[in-house]
Amino acid sequence: MTISTTPLSVNEFRQELSVSNQRKMLTWAGCELRVAFWRTVSGKERPAVIKINAQRYYVASTSADNMQTWFARIQREKNLQESPGDETSGDSSGEGYEKSSKKSSEESFEESSELVIKSLSLAELARNAHIHQLGIHLSDEQAAMYFSGSIMTLWGETAILEDKKGQEIIYRAAEVFTFESPDEPDPIPYGAVQYWHDGELEYNPDRDLSKQQSLHVFDDQWDWNSPLFPTLPDKVQALSSLSSNAQAFFERMRVPPLQSPEPEPVQPPAPEPSYQNAFVGADNLASFHSLRGMVDQDIVPPADDITLTITKDAKHRDKRTDSTERWGIRISFTTPMGFNAVFDPDWLDASLCKANTTLPDTTGVHHASDVLRERIVNHLAWSFFQHGRGFVKTLFGTALKGLLPNCITNGYGAFQLDYADKRFPCLARFQCGELEVAVLLLGQDKGNYVCMPLKFEEIPEADLPTLVPRRSELISMESKSIILSEHHHRLIIPMSLIDFPDHWYRGIRVSNQHIKSQFIFGMRFNTMIAEMENEQTTTARFPLKWIIAGCAAVVLGVILGVSL
Repeated sequence: MTISTTPLSVNEFRQELSVSNQRKMLTWAGCELRVAFWRTVSGKERPAVIKINAQRYYVASTSADNMQTWFARIQREKNLQESPGDETSGDSSGEGYEKSSKKSSEESFEESSELVIKSLSLAELARNAHIHQLGIHLSDEQAAMYFSGSIMTLWGETAILEDKKGQEIIYRAAEVFTFESPDEPDPIPYGAVQYWHDGELEYNPDRDLSKQQSLHVFDDQWDWNSPLFPTLPDKVQALSSLSSNAQAFFERMRVPPLQSPEPEPVQPPAPEPSYQNAFVGADNLASFHSLRGMVDQDIVPPADDITLTITKDAKHRDKRTDSTERWGIRISFTTPMGFNAVFDPDWLDASLCKANTTLPDTTGVHHASDVLRERIVNHLAWSFFQHGRGFVKTLFGTALKGLLPNCITNGYGAFQLDYADKRFPCLARFQCGELEVAVLLLGQDKGNYVCMPLKFEEIPEADLPTLVPRRSELISMESKSIILSEHHHRLIIPMSLIDFPDHWYRGIRVSNQHIKSQFIFGMRFNTMIAEMENEQTTTARFPLKWIIAGCAAVVLGVILGVSL
């Protein structure tokens, strides 16, 4: 792809945008712009932002002189507003230029700050605009315009590269990971792992999604074999193995974002963490405390705002069947951040629900108790914690699986949860030969722990410990292995086979903020699907199934991808 080196003209730029040729528009990504920053008396700098109607924009121009003129105009207008008797001076530098400056002058001028003008490419400014949900206000000597939305993704996060066969491939850096550790403030640099989605510049309804070449890329200068590092995906490409233009794209995407234009809020002193766990020592809980605090504050609302919707299995609605009555329980709530969280329903014997005093004993819509809310916080926090130890993609619909009583895969009957037992849930390791299986401990059953696998695993028969109850019934006769499904099986495992390695809790993880962003996206998708499933019109019921399946296929194709 040829990057345009022609000086940018706003009028010409506007014409290009009106044509909507994404390939041609992408050639403008390398254009150099002059971008306004404010420098405070303390020396800190942050980008200048203006507000036009409800949208906020970075301030950019084709020249530093034009930028100085633009801000001088704003200062004069501000002075005139403060002194209405003064005479107006100066002339217009273009209709759109004048119009936008009048709308935004009060928003963009900061007292006691010095205007600083820096050079940034359109690609870099657009990338930051996408990260901070802003637009760009662009002007030259003749005109001005402003733009926002998906075009920022095109300029800021998209590149035309070549695959191993020299064929053109369009990649978008869909995820650029950040990391954190309880012991180091910057354990792994920003962007050392990236997820590139294989896309297209023009919509192609006939495209075979199974042939997508989406991939994770990692900086192989770091020791990813360290037990303190997150686990890389099975199919991942080292940065050093990529072509030179792909490496350049990686380096561009790993540049840390500009500071948020929002002033940093004053954070109140963090309260002393109240959570304790008898299995994991206090020294190993520092990283978990910060994540649990985020879940408690930003994700889970008060108990009265948590909804449990309980419905009967369809075959029991006519009350003429003698089989065991089963209930479907779906948990949902609106988070303190304002988005809806809807989780996949769990189906269980109604008697298990009725026998547990923490759970409702009738169908209908109910609210959670404080005890159940605390369990939800801990359950989500440990699920998020394990998720941050790797790069597995999920929509988080199953994040509350294991919260309710259910059958044991290798036991007799069901397991009834004790919500008053503060030891559970808890992340633990189930060692099978060389394979370390991450499980969530749900409770205790005599000399065993009740465990739920947190990752899909296939364990060869030879590696499955002989102490596991009903071991032979777990092993597939065809594959001679046991298949553990993520958030699905409930297993009883002898206590002697479970441990809590220090490095699992003290290691480097994907940052809490990154996990929260992933969770928000997943919940928005789950909410959309749940709303579609709730449509009860007879005429729409059959085609609705295919609409839902189609939506799921498209989004999962984008989010989960097919790794090389």
